[in-house]
Amino acid sequence: MPDKIVPPIHGLSEPSWESVYAVPSVESHEEVVSLALAPEHMLSRSIYFERQIVGALPECYAREGVLERLQHASSLLPSHLRLIILDGWRSTDVQSFLFAECKNALAIMYPDKPAEKIVTMAQQYVAKPMKDVSTPAPHSTGGSVDVVIADRTGKKLFFGAPFDFPGDISNTQYFENRMEQGDTLTEREEEALYNRRLLYFVMTQAGFVNFHCEWWHFEYGTQRWALSTHADHAIYAPTQFSLNPYANLTQI
Repeated sequence: MPDKIVPPIHGLSEPSWESVYAVPSVESHEEVVSLALAPEHMLSRSIYFERQIVGALPECYAREGVLERLQHASSLLPSHLRLIILDGWRSTDVQSFLFAECKNALAIMYPDKPAEKIVTMAQQYVAKPMKDVSTPAPHSTGGSVDVVIADRTGKKLFFGAPFDFPGDISNTQYFENRMEQGDTLTEREEEALYNRRLLYFVMTQAGFVNFHCEWWHFEYGTQRWALSTHADHAIYAPTQFSLNPYANLTQI
């Protein structure tokens, strides 16, 4: 697939969490649904369940509108490729674990950084656990997904940085910026550049917005989505979800 078919990634917005959280949410009450029921289009692999993190679900779940747009994104890929969903809706327990884990990793990587700086750095990769409904982690709304691409044999494409790696190389435009600065990319880095462009292209064409610090993270219906698309409000507020069929009887 020639590079000219997939445009470069330029001009990603980098809003602060304060500006994201200033956007109001008007809940649409869309259902949270499984992303694993159409394997011919995309695969769902709950990465945090595989890691045995307490509270992680065995499948990935998201809002109905997210599922529809993932199927659209999948249809834009070359026929030998498909999307792999690694994470969707998250519980507060999982979000808290991941935020603490990221802080600990960064504290080890940067031992001279003060604690408050480590917290700020951690928010580049994991949203702080929700303190109130106006400041939700995007994954808690069911409007955020973490996505990679694999071929039909199951081999994941190379993106230049591992999923969840807390470093500058995970920035979606990392290789684009390198090129703009006049750096010569290796063949392997050019491969990562193209794969990031392809993932970004199909996801944004389907209506998602990207979180600029993470090449794998995309949102629809969230506060970040509303801010980036100039919508009046987010359509997904934080939501509770359980596989227990009796858990939501009071909401029927």
